[in-house]
Amino acid sequence: MHRVFRLLDESLLRRGVFLTILTIGLLAPAATTARLQSKEQEPADVKNKDTGKAPAAKEAEKNKEKLAKAQAGAIKLSPPEILAETVIFAYGGRAALQAARASVSEKGTIRVATEQGDVTGTFTLRRVQKEKSWQDLFRTDLEIETPESAQRPGSPAKVKFTMTFNGASVWGAQNDQYISPAQESELAFRSQLVHDYTTLLRYKEDGSKLDLIGPETVVGIDTQVLDLTLPDGEKTRFWISAKTYRILHLEYQIKLPNGSTPRIRVSYYPPYKVVQNTLVPARRVMEQDGKFVQEINLSQIAYSAKLDPDIFVHLP
Repeated sequence: MHRVFRLLDESLLRRGVFLTILTIGLLAPAATTARLQSKEQEPADVKNKDTGKAPAAKEAEKNKEKLAKAQAGAIKLSPPEILAETVIFAYGGRAALQAARASVSEKGTIRVATEQGDVTGTFTLRRVQKEKSWQDLFRTDLEIETPESAQRPGSPAKVKFTMTFNGASVWGAQNDQYISPAQESELAFRSQLVHDYTTLLRYKEDGSKLDLIGPETVVGIDTQVLDLTLPDGEKTRFWISAKTYRILHLEYQIKLPNGSTPRIRVSYYPPYKVVQNTLVPARRVMEQDGKFVQEINLSQIAYSAKLDPDIFVHLP
């Protein structure tokens, strides 16, 4: 997230195209493409004998009932907190999530909408968890196939991009050369740190405020809608399956320097993978103001990864 590079080359730059990096992309108003046609459905797990087991939906429901009964005792949880704690349990539990996701490495493919049509590529995401979500070290590396319509004689068939938050500031690179990200790019990239499904899993550690909006049926699926507000006022709305307690969608807005406030929606689809007893959505689709922006499919996921801290400081 995570977040916008103006590229692929000068011809695309003149057309005002923005390329998205992972889950943090914004398209210029004219850069549209057909929406991804994907029937929404309840998540189905991908069986993986090597990665352990996450709680089943019935176990999550029992845990929710247990939390509700505990209100008569010393522990007092509000209805939105009970829902959030049930979601955390469904994703593996707080202890497992904190241990496994202290350092993260994810690799996969990405498809991005541009005025020249969809472009595809590969990406790597690396993240080191700090005390608060917005303090995490975060880096994305993307290699995009240059569209034929944008290629020029002697230009590379692929373009490499890097954006990184080092704990204090954002820096970027294109084709292994450092660049100064545009202000809107930095804003969008940093928003990925706090507008993600994992932000709800860390609501207590972040000191976030929760508000239960109520039930809503989305494409035939019963959900509970929950608003999360960070201490600085940043807000994310979550749609949570009433059956599995998994996060199906989230929405947020970004205020750009030009005064516009595009609405971003991220949806999480099957397959779900279990890594170190925590649940991971492997397919993620982003829309901006109702238009398809990008799709990510994870193929390699490593938690408790050994990451060299230097990768957040400079190009290797």
